[in-house]
Amino acid sequence: MRIAFVTCERPIERDIDLDFLVPAMKRRDAVVETPGWSDSRVDWGGFDMAMLSSTWDYFERQDEFREWLRGAARATRLINPLEIVEWNLDKRYLLELEAAAVPTIPTVWIEPGGEEEAAEEIAELGWETVVIKPVIDLGARNLVRVGAEHVGQMLAAFDVATMAQPYLPSVAAEGELSLVYVAGELTHSLRKVPARGDFRVQPQYGGTHEYEEFGTVVRELAAGALAVVPSVPLYARVDVVGTDDGPAIIELELIEPALYLDTAPEVAETIADALLAAA
Repeated sequence: MRIAFVTCERPIERDIDLDFLVPAMKRRDAVVETPGWSDSRVDWGGFDMAMLSSTWDYFERQDEFREWLRGAARATRLINPLEIVEWNLDKRYLLELEAAAVPTIPTVWIEPGGEEEAAEEIAELGWETVVIKPVIDLGARNLVRVGAEHVGQMLAAFDVATMAQPYLPSVAAEGELSLVYVAGELTHSLRKVPARGDFRVQPQYGGTHEYEEFGTVVRELAAGALAVVPSVPLYARVDVVGTDDGPAIIELELIEPALYLDTAPEVAETIADALLAAA
């Protein structure tokens, strides 16, 4: 078997999951390569499978990435499948979770030109501090936190579709809970904690993480969110945060999520077996 763990040509950091996945596949006699998705020299048809691993610049090149996805899906077996990746690209998938009665963070969705009406709606909701980000983004790259009095000005600074949510102090205090699934089964879970004085949990902002198991309420919430996905993903990460009304989904990560295999190295073997079965 020849497999590509798909990366990007100029990554901003190391893809630590590959430290576990590559050896696991090689132990199964697979030929492993890590090409960048935008490398025009790559013959994707030469691979039996291409798993998205660290395509971390796709949000900056959305049209090009969508075109590549469709071409790669025609040439080889794309993991996760095209229908899941395209569904997950735009964070408005959260509307489908909400429609299915899955608890999510209250959100105001803003199209270009609708900033004034959105600012009025946010004011009526009484959110004192607001988090704003594009509906297509990655790793909190373009996320901003502003006071209510600056919402209109900040919304006007974006020229793409955005989303606004209330700032949740629980994230700074307790972090995010992440549950990782392989072929629909929960394999491990962890807590991601921001650096002191921050609320972003990503490692590039000083966030840390450690293995932790969660109770029935959180596990059932995550499973309910995954049930809305168009089909069962081979890998998935469900991110949960605390709210005044209980735990809620903040993200479903189905494209190129960090799976935090450093907290559960044995899961690399599970993923490798799942990849072989899918092939």
